[in-house]
Amino acid sequence: MRALNLLFAVSVCSSLWAVPSYQIFGLGNLGGAATAYAINNNGVVVGSSFTELGDSRGFVWNGGALIELGGLPGSFQQYANGINNAGTIVGSADGAAVQWQNGSPSTIGTGDGGAMAINNSGQVAGMSNGQAFRTVGGQVQLLGTLMGGNWASAYGINTAGEVAGYGRSASGNMLGFVSQNGELQSIGTLGGRSSYAMALNDAGQVVGHAARGNGFLEAFLYQNGTLSGLGTLGGGASYAYGINRTGQVVGYSWVTGNNETAAFLYANGQMQNLNDLVSPNSGWQLLAAYGINDSGQIVGTGIYGGQQMAVLLNPIASVPPVSGLQPSLLNNNVPEPDTMSLLGAGMALLAFGHCFRRRMRAQE
Repeated sequence: MRALNLLFAVSVCSSLWAVPSYQIFGLGNLGGAATAYAINNNGVVVGSSFTELGDSRGFVWNGGALIELGGLPGSFQQYANGINNAGTIVGSADGAAVQWQNGSPSTIGTGDGGAMAINNSGQVAGMSNGQAFRTVGGQVQLLGTLMGGNWASAYGINTAGEVAGYGRSASGNMLGFVSQNGELQSIGTLGGRSSYAMALNDAGQVVGHAARGNGFLEAFLYQNGTLSGLGTLGGGASYAYGINRTGQVVGYSWVTGNNETAAFLYANGQMQNLNDLVSPNSGWQLLAAYGINDSGQIVGTGIYGGQQMAVLLNPIASVPPVSGLQPSLLNNNVPEPDTMSLLGAGMALLAFGHCFRRRMRAQE
């Protein structure tokens, strides 16, 4: 009898472990590989997608099909990086910082640059002519660079107008920073030479990735002046890109064997592979997560049926389902991806995901 009770307990525990925590919604693409980068608290998603012609286009998703954002006249390469709760979107178009209001684009500042994030007060953060900036009262306020450096960009901004990003230091290495009283302060590394701050929340918690002594980058959480590594999913490196008000962190990591990446959620002191938190029969391979809102909805990129598409993960039983939206939004008869298509999509991720989010980075 005791053995039967033990067997029953193991069976129940296994069943509970197998219960998915997230429901997957494929958002599609605009003809080529697509990635969702940000989601506001109303569940509106923005990101970028290649077209069949190889151009990049920003998009917005609000419960239906992906809607391509209009670009500036004559622009071919457009990216949507951030959105606030009012629905204002920021990004870039052919090297100019741009914001979209009610679908209409307008430039922010002048010269070379890009807008990377926007807070709920409408303040924008990014890079302008090699300097980090934020907007105050609709006007660009240049924050400069790290002392001795010659390039910097802000990648996140919170409600208080504090920014986080990274820039070239006097030594020539890239270092993550946060702003304090309008000045950029380095946050250090994990023992290596470089670090990259990508987002921060209203509590002042900053996430990104920093080099260890062995040169590999590891996702980090910076709070109260301390930089802490978050680990990996068994591979050599990991990268954090988003954080919400409760301190949940998302990003991606190389897995054991370093032959592929997987999206992760870091919460309650543990990094979890998001592929383990969805139905094992979903048909998806979740490659990377870039944004998370205060309800815990996560956006990023994944592969389904040989296509790399923007993806949304809804926490089960905690976020109301989107009206009329069906999981995956895809034809169940789509063939499974073959080896070569997976390889191609993986290479697209490396070119369009990790490197894309650093497209404004000055050359080492």
